[in-house]
This record gives sequence, C-alpha cells and structure tokens, in this order.
Amino acid sequence: MNTFFATILAASVAVPALAESKNKLDARVRDLTDYFEKVQKDPDTAVPAEILSKAEGLIVMRTYKAGFIVGVAGGHGVALVKNKTTGKWGPVGFLKSGEGSFGFQAGGQRSDVILVLMNSDGVKVLTTPNLKLGVDVRATVGPKSGGDQANFKTDQTPVLVYSDTRGAYGGASLETGGVFPDSGDNEDYYGKKLTMTEIVVDGKVEPTEAAKLLAGKIEEYAKPARK
Repeated sequence: MNTFFATILAASVAVPALAESKNKLDARVRDLTDYFEKVQKDPDTAVPAEILSKAEGLIVMRTYKAGFIVGVAGGHGVALVKNKTTGKWGPVGFLKSGEGSFGFQAGGQRSDVILVLMNSDGVKVLTTPNLKLGVDVRATVGPKSGGDQANFKTDQTPVLVYSDTRGAYGGASLETGGVFPDSGDNEDYYGKKLTMTEIVVDGKVEPTEAAKLLAGKIEEYAKPARK
C-alpha cells in the first residue's frame, strides 16, 4: 500500500514538472523564432530567399564564449529539417553546443548563429554524432544576396553560416567544436527518448505549435520579395 501511494505521489509531482519544462522549451523555440525574424527583417543580415528556399535544414543557435588565455563556450539551439516528399518543415529538435580553445585571447562574446543546411551532407550535422563543423563537414559564411553568386556557393557547400556576433573576442586560437543533440531537452519536450534522426528526419513526432510558428517564418522569408 505504501508503495502504491508513493508511486501516485511521484507521478503527481512529475507531471507538473514535465509540463513546466515543456513550457520553458516552447518559450526557447519562440525566442529563437523572434531572433530569426529579426535577422530576416534586416537586409544587411538576412539569409537570402533563394537560399532558404533550397535549404534542406536549418539550425538557430545561441552560443556564449568567455575566457582569458583558455576559452570555453556553450549554448543551445533548435533544428528542423524539410520533408523531401511534402516540402514542409518538420518538428524541432533541441541542440547544445560545445567548444574548447587555447591561444592568446581575451574578452567575451555572444553569437546568435543561423546555420543553413543545404544538402544531405549538411543534415548529417544533426544525424551523425561527433561531426565537427569546418572539420568533418565543410561550412562557410553565407552570401548576403541571392542570384548566381549564391547559387554557385550553395551548390558545393553543405553548411552556410550567418552569425550576429556581439562583444570582443580576439587573438589567434585553435578551436574545435560542434553541435550535439540535447537528449534531456528532447525527452522533456516530447515525453519520451528519441534520437535526433527520429525527431527531425523520421517523423516520429508531430510539430508543436511553436515549431509550426518557426516553420511558418522560414517559409515566409523563403519567398522572393515582391517588387
């Protein structure tokens, strides 16, 4: 009997805690959606519509970096992938970033980053563990305008990077890093353990309202501007 009541009590505590965690993660998705829209409203920072329309995946990250001589970095973000059959953007998966560096450096930096995954090699950043951007998967700064120049670059580049960097972080340093699935956040959000592949590629879950909002903004800004 005591065991029964203990189980009921544990469940009554766990359910509200899970709901609270999901609400916080929903708020994170909406915050990153707001950032994406802010970037797209500024012609100097916007990802060109031609590139968004061809993208197979998108990552929006908020990263932080600070240190003196030895630097550390971390951050969080979300990713989603376009369904190849329907052309619709799918559910969000949660990511975390990790990086270490050593060199002559000082200061602090916050970088809000959009990574546009242009092909299947780019999507492997999400589905294949331990891949590092710039090492295992080629990445380059994305062009600021569409047309022939953008088409030429995106044909051969798996990942295009758009970064809004704040702060000062200078010096020569050797860096390694990457983005990794945040299994804890993904479990809290969907209520079960899932791999990133199951979430963003295999369609094991349905997009939440927050995910639909982000997908809608991507689709909106993937349309050519009216003249």
